[in-house]
Amino acid sequence: MVRYMGIMAWACLVLVTGCASSSSSGIELTVSRGDATGAYAGTYTGTISLTSTADVVALGSATDERTETISVSVTADGLAFLTVRGVTITGVVDNAGNWGLQASIDDLRSLLSATNISRLNDAGCPFAAKAARIQGVIAPPAMTADVSGTLKCKRAEVTVATLTTAGTLTASR
Repeated sequence: MVRYMGIMAWACLVLVTGCASSSSSGIELTVSRGDATGAYAGTYTGTISLTSTADVVALGSATDERTETISVSVTADGLAFLTVRGVTITGVVDNAGNWGLQASIDDLRSLLSATNISRLNDAGCPFAAKAARIQGVIAPPAMTADVSGTLKCKRAEVTVATLTTAGTLTASR
């Protein structure tokens, strides 16, 4: 049975035709947009450190470790804009200074190797699907967050690829 599932996953990966695709991540935010976030407003600069592992059936597993400079603009009306390597991802801040956002493979593309991008593409992973959650706290003049997530890409109900992310974000204004 396990061998059959592996062969089926490999066949879907190689032949792609006729195999329905889907994805799941389970990276919901626990932060809601606030309306009185002026105490946290400003531009924060710092770094994001991300470890991501792409595990693709029949191709193996590869891990990327990257640290990049980031900026986060926080507005007085509960929005946060994280910019990394020219890509801006929108998130929210609540009235208590908790903040968060969800990032897709497209959003994180600059933090993944060309090899892993190619493998995930070959596996049919939807690049717009949310793959990671970045969530933390703002305590001016600093902000922190944890990065986490697992995106599973499926063909014919069989997982053919998994992208797992973990890391941290630190910044100050």
